[in-house]
Amino acid sequence: MTVQDDFLRETIERAAAVFEGFKIEAVGDRIVMTPQSDIQGWTVRRILNAIEDSGIDEDRFLADVLIRFPGEAPRCPDVAIMEEGAEKPYSHEALLAAVEVVSTKQDANDYEIKVRQYARFGVPAYLIVDPFEGVCHLLSLPEGDEYTSCRKFTYGATVTLNLADGSKVEIPTDKFKRWN
Repeated sequence: MTVQDDFLRETIERAAAVFEGFKIEAVGDRIVMTPQSDIQGWTVRRILNAIEDSGIDEDRFLADVLIRFPGEAPRCPDVAIMEEGAEKPYSHEALLAAVEVVSTKQDANDYEIKVRQYARFGVPAYLIVDPFEGVCHLLSLPEGDEYTSCRKFTYGATVTLNLADGSKVEIPTDKFKRWN
């Protein structure tokens, strides 16, 4: 862990104690505060329920937990699915899938910055859930700073995550709520 990582972590912890109702994370060399919405919370809960229903052990899926990326700021995906036996502090090497629920229209963090970081570090699957557009984007096959495969699902469809360890998670989106 670098001095910068320590500083960012400590700053985020202090800010979280003051700014209730915000998700606070490091994005590059910036600290970003995003208001949490009920729609985002409900969507994350439905995704966590789907992962649990798939039979994946609850020790393997996390919500808003710090994942380390060497040389870069740590990341807190809305939902993370880890390899069996992943240990704390969690590393990108054990991350099988990251899920982000978009919290603002045309969110550069989820659609650009996180895509590049997750792909660069070889995260096998990245799911972007967008309640503004009512769509999910499933990115896979990372290569360099991008994913070579992107499948789009409209709300109402079931998104199937085929994880690198052979596990499968089916996420029904028919009850996901949209921003109006």
